[in-house]
Formats: sequence, structure tokens, C-alpha cells
Amino acid sequence: MEPLQALSRFFMWSPVIVAPLAWGLVVLFKRRWGRGYDRQPEASSEEILEELDREFTPSRRTTIRTQTEYLPFLFECIRENIDSGFEDPQMYSLLERIELHRPDEERSAMFTVVAGQQRSDLHLRWVRDSCDRIMLHFQGAPGIIRALRDHQRKIPKALTGLC
Repeated sequence: MEPLQALSRFFMWSPVIVAPLAWGLVVLFKRRWGRGYDRQPEASSEEILEELDREFTPSRRTTIRTQTEYLPFLFECIRENIDSGFEDPQMYSLLERIELHRPDEERSAMFTVVAGQQRSDLHLRWVRDSCDRIMLHFQGAPGIIRALRDHQRKIPKALTGLC
């Protein structure tokens, strides 16, 4: 047999032999990997609900208007209602950012806090006016927002008045 003819037969028969072998290996591995996935126990509905509660916390909003001198008391109210996440350095840095903020510009900050064994994000947006008053928009866990609304009632009305 000539070498050229042998080479052409090799190229003709090799796909015929290799293709079914490759297909068989693909099917074999796919079944094995599928069994490994199916062996995972199904999560109960309680476990699924616990995971959803842990990952997707409810959120509430409130707006507070006050003078910059009253901000440390407001932030201390937040710290009283969380377990961790809004420590002294963060609070002082935020106070400094708010005090150095120019009027009529909106700024924001976000802190990850733990309140009642639940992680949540505390979003804060603020705008300062020319009379040194701050309008704060809070968005966070219901317990924190509830405490802020209660604390807002204690803010003297003269602090939120006009220039």
C-alpha cells in the first residue's frame, strides 16, 4: 500500500472511530456530574426563608431637618440602636464631611451596620442650606428608622425653623 493512500485512509477512518468514543465520554461524564448535583439535599422552606431574611432586609426611610450642632446627638441615637458598624472614627469622619460641606450640594454616605443580629445598609444623604441647617435622608433597617423618628420628636422646633 502506498503511503499516501494509507494516510488518506487514516484521515477517513479516524473521525469515524474517534467521534463515537468522544460522544460516549461526554455522556458518561455528564451523567456522573449530574448525579453529583442531584445528591445535594434539597433545602427546606424554613432554610430558604431564613436565607432570604438574612440577605434581603426590609428597609424604611425618614427625613430629618436640624442644625449641624445637633448632629452628634442624632448619630448617637443611631449608635444606640445598632450592635456594630458605625464606630467612633466613622462618626467623626461623617461629622467632619457634613461640616465642611458647601451649601446647596447633595452628598451621601453608606454604612453597613448590624442591628438585632441582622446586617443591613444604612444610607444617608444630606443637603446643607445657607443657614447651616441640614436636611438628612435616612434609609435603613426599620428599627433604626423608628428610633430616628422617635428622636426627631425630641429635636426642638426652633432648630428646624427658617433663617
